[in-house]
Amino acid sequence: MLRGGDTRHRKPGCTGRIGTFLAAFAAVLPAMADDAPVLTKEQLVARYPEIPSGKVSDSPIGAMYEVNVGGAISYVTTDGRYLIRGEIIDLASRENLTEQRRATQRAELIRSIDPRSLIVFKPSNGTVRHRITVFTDVDCGYCRQLHRDIALMNALGIEVHYVSYPRTGPNTESWTKAEHVWCAADRNAALTNAKLGAEIPATAGCTTTPVAEHYELGRRIGVTGTPGVYAEDGTELGGYVPPVALVELLEKRAAAR
Repeated sequence: MLRGGDTRHRKPGCTGRIGTFLAAFAAVLPAMADDAPVLTKEQLVARYPEIPSGKVSDSPIGAMYEVNVGGAISYVTTDGRYLIRGEIIDLASRENLTEQRRATQRAELIRSIDPRSLIVFKPSNGTVRHRITVFTDVDCGYCRQLHRDIALMNALGIEVHYVSYPRTGPNTESWTKAEHVWCAADRNAALTNAKLGAEIPATAGCTTTPVAEHYELGRRIGVTGTPGVYAEDGTELGGYVPPVALVELLEKRAAAR
């Protein structure tokens, strides 16, 4: 059974910019003529400068373009008249094609993370069956529950890649704790101790950390609560999931690929 992560202190991310774009786009749509010709992607961007260059692509179905603004996916008919916000579901396969595109985007962003900036917990026997990326906050209750299961997850062959995501944002106590953890000589031990409530002291001379970069990347991915757990293919696995159930989810995803 899946259990949701801690969704307090949700951040709006790019919602404001997306809303502005959608409002501006919708305002000009009624002026389009019924017999408007099919537009190329370049013509669509030229007509609607609210769409950033390179954010229009072919959609999974004909007569529509996919528009990606701030990670939010919408669809526009190729005549430039109709904007559609919603999910495209393939009824034959029961697959959510829109979510597949989101997963692809998330996977690309996750792969862009400098591996040296991650705090990684690996199976002790060296056998890795699955890798997950977890956006974590040391003060989040469900994050602490997930970390209490870290030994079992490792024993089940799950390698855990932790990314810093203090939900309260910059200049907060949780943010400072995340930076102290990253600066520690033994980051794995420091993270474990921080999640147990121990105070992690500052490290002299450590003035640059990846916390801000991780946080911004989490916002781009669309993390709204912690822990934010993602498979290697970008599939969002939810918040806290018990280890055995998590393995089942990962095996199911692997079999579907």
